[in-house]
Amino acid sequence: MRVPIYEALAHYKKNEELPYTEYFSLGFFSDISLAEEALVESKILSGFSKLNDDSFSIKTHYLNDCAHIGDDINYEIVNNKIYGVWYDYDIDSYYSSSGHIGLFSTLEYAEKALKWYKTWDIFKVYGLDCLGIDTITLNLRGWTEGFITVYD
Repeated sequence: MRVPIYEALAHYKKNEELPYTEYFSLGFFSDISLAEEALVESKILSGFSKLNDDSFSIKTHYLNDCAHIGDDINYEIVNNKIYGVWYDYDIDSYYSSSGHIGLFSTLEYAEKALKWYKTWDIFKVYGLDCLGIDTITLNLRGWTEGFITVYD
C-alpha cells in the first residue's frame, strides 16, 4: 500500500553562479489540493512573492516507505501526526543540506528506519548527530510570515 504525503516547497537561488539552491518546506499535506493551496497562499508572502512560479513545487513522499521497519505495517494516521526522519549537515560555512528521508505513521517505525539510515556512508561522514526524528502535523502550512534576504 502506498500512501502519498505531499510536501509543498519553495526554492531560492541567489544567483546562477552558486551551486546551491535553498529549499523552504511550506508544510506536509495528506491531499495534493491542500499542498497546492499552501503554495498559492505562500506566493503572496514577503520574500516568496519575489520568486517566479518555477520556484514552487510539490514533492511526493510515501508513508512508511522503508523496508527496514518490518512487514506488518499500519498506515493509520492518528490526530494528523506523522513522524519524519530528517537530515541536516553543513556543506560548507554558508550552506547546509537538509530535508526528510522518510515519513512514518508511528514513532516506532521512524525509530526503526533511523537505525537503518545511520548505517549509510554519508551519515558516517557527516556524523550521526545530523539525523533525527520530528513530529509533523499534517495539513498545517509553515512559513506563514515570509522572509527577507540579506546580501553581503
